[in-house]
Amino acid sequence: MNRIVTGMKRYLTDWRNLLTHTIVGVIILLVALFAPVSPYLRITFVIAVVVFNLLRMKYLK
Repeated sequence: MNRIVTGMKRYLTDWRNLLTHTIVGVIILLVALFAPVSPYLRITFVIAVVVFNLLRMKYLK
């Protein structure tokens, strides 16, 4: 259990992760202003970013 909490803390405080999620959020908002985006597409995109960040954190150390 401690390992999970430590991993979540590290994931949520990583500056590259925060930057990536901020950029993705802004892009989704800008696209939503000009074209309706399916909620499923938004969720899929966010999940893809999370998976990418987890893989980056695990394998690039």
